[in-house]
Amino acid sequence: GLLLGRSASTFDEAVAADADYLGVGPIWPTPSKDDAGDPVGLDELARICRAVSVPVIAIGGVDVTNAPACIAAGAAGVAVIRAATDPRLARAVDDALRAAHRT
Repeated sequence: GLLLGRSASTFDEAVAADADYLGVGPIWPTPSKDDAGDPVGLDELARICRAVSVPVIAIGGVDVTNAPACIAAGAAGVAVIRAATDPRLARAVDDALRAAHRT
């Protein structure tokens, strides 16, 4: 089957979205997208994760140092644009996320 993902940058958008999964962000300021809007932050990410019944993917300003915090806040995963261009960073994010899921 087909899965429908939607983007949300506010709590209201997230809870109103009729989707199979959500991309929520930006979590932090991001250099990848000039018009990303105000950061959601970890507290709001956690609030969204608690309120919806679908997987949430955190995006925006996510890197190896803060990706585990997104998982701890309830996100099912992260999208890391900068890691896609740097294999070392991608591996570091992968290692950090695997460690976060084990705790």
